[in-house]
Amino acid sequence: MIEKIKANLGGELLGIRAWAKMAVKSSDGENVESESLQLFSDWLSKDKLSSLKKAAVLIALFEKDGETWFPLIRRPENEKNHPGQIALPGGAKEENENLEETALREAYEEIGIVPEDVQIIGKLTPLPVPVSGYLIHPYVGIINKEPEWKINNEEVAELFVLKLSELLESNNGYSEKWTIRGFEVDVPIFKVMNQTVWGATASVLSEFIELTK
Repeated sequence: MIEKIKANLGGELLGIRAWAKMAVKSSDGENVESESLQLFSDWLSKDKLSSLKKAAVLIALFEKDGETWFPLIRRPENEKNHPGQIALPGGAKEENENLEETALREAYEEIGIVPEDVQIIGKLTPLPVPVSGYLIHPYVGIINKEPEWKINNEEVAELFVLKLSELLESNNGYSEKWTIRGFEVDVPIFKVMNQTVWGATASVLSEFIELTK
């Protein structure tokens, strides 16, 4: 599977076409996929992208027991951005580092993945997240064996090590009805390890899933 992902990273990425599948939609059906595509397209304009701060996340793949795995984390409830949500390890870019270095540093600081153990094999389409004011750059890396996890409790409430096959099985178009900021909405989700993955992380993973096909 990792070899297929590596090969597909060299081809065309779906970007907004994958993100739109996981976009929150109004329950009355007005915000259909075409409108989600338009919303992302608007935010990919140069003017709007320049207003966003830069961040990076890491999809860190490794093989164990004949399966491909990668880590997800739960953000603490007291975080300013996306409190309590399931996320990929990552965070904001600091001065004097590039975005690949950001992804590696954050994965080390949050869950102990040693940067020198990671081979970056490519990156996905940068994802604009207007609600938090960031442009997220997702990197895909491979590790020779499962890391020795070291959880930073100030930045990570919980660590989940997920089989890629479980993510693929959850890619079934499932959604739930939620109330967000007083509006009834349909929220496309991945349900994995009894956890709900939605929003920006679900959009990143939606594009990542396309690399496995």
